[in-house]
Amino acid sequence: MTSNPTVGVVDVGRLGTLRRLSRLADRDGFMCVAAIDHPENYLALFDSDISRVPHETVVASKLELVAEMSRHASALLLDPVWSLGQSVLTGDLPGSVGLIAPIERLEYAPGTRLGWNRDVRPRPGWGPERIAAAGADAAKFILFYRAELTDVAAAQRELVAGLAADCHEHRLPLIVEPIWYPLDGEDPADDRVRRARAEAIVAAAAEFAAAGADVLKVQFPGDEGAARELDAALSVPWVLLSEGAGFDDFAVQMEICAKAGASGYIAGRAVWGDAVGPLPDAQRRAAVARAGERLAKLNAIVRAHGRPFRERLPVAEATAALPPEWYRSDPR
Repeated sequence: MTSNPTVGVVDVGRLGTLRRLSRLADRDGFMCVAAIDHPENYLALFDSDISRVPHETVVASKLELVAEMSRHASALLLDPVWSLGQSVLTGDLPGSVGLIAPIERLEYAPGTRLGWNRDVRPRPGWGPERIAAAGADAAKFILFYRAELTDVAAAQRELVAGLAADCHEHRLPLIVEPIWYPLDGEDPADDRVRRARAEAIVAAAAEFAAAGADVLKVQFPGDEGAARELDAALSVPWVLLSEGAGFDDFAVQMEICAKAGASGYIAGRAVWGDAVGPLPDAQRRAAVARAGERLAKLNAIVRAHGRPFRERLPVAEATAALPPEWYRSDPR
């Protein structure tokens, strides 16, 4: 994978995007991101009847995790309802930690095979301009994607291309998360389905990189060979999502993907899943601390085996790319 977006730069506007991408990573260029943007499924960890879960209970729970995980993560993925604005106001999210906002509105559908409405759309009133104005460093968009559903897939690619253009207008990087899911009659345990899944993950990542994604957030493709194929197919950075895996399994997956070229992770329940719900105080505090410890372990794996999201540009090349009056160029 070639992932140096500064080489030969002539678009001054790209500097803003690059600066925001850099804020998502640690000093050495690794994206170690904790995700706690989960919507109603987070509430369901407190009560299966989510209408009985008070708003303030969710905010308090999320911010306790934000305070701990921001000590270890290079960035956090936070939702606009329960955590993003609140963590900025309280200071639980420090200025040294990057901020990613989900641009989508997920419709929770408990009891269905997927658990969500597959037709994911941007959240009304929460577009790139608002996200950038709120101080976020990137937007994230998830979609449930099967290329075989030709008309639906074409509309999804068009939607992502439009989102990418809108985000880039505001120098806001876009992280795209295409999720493969089984269709009726498909058994994920079947070898043929597993192979098809791996191929689909690679193909979808390449398609959405071409549509304008700055970073791909991807499912574990199955093995080292598929992870290397994924890396070879992309010219933008990619990170691994935890997708409900247990922490130990996710750590193994992370090492495989880091060795294949991943630049980090965006991990959720694998890190903090046992710290949320109606728990005794001592048990909850121990689990929150454990979430921080898990992030530290993932960070060590990424730093030992992964690839930074970009190469550091030598001073001579940066000087050549930006002549003395570069700042007067039209950023459009």
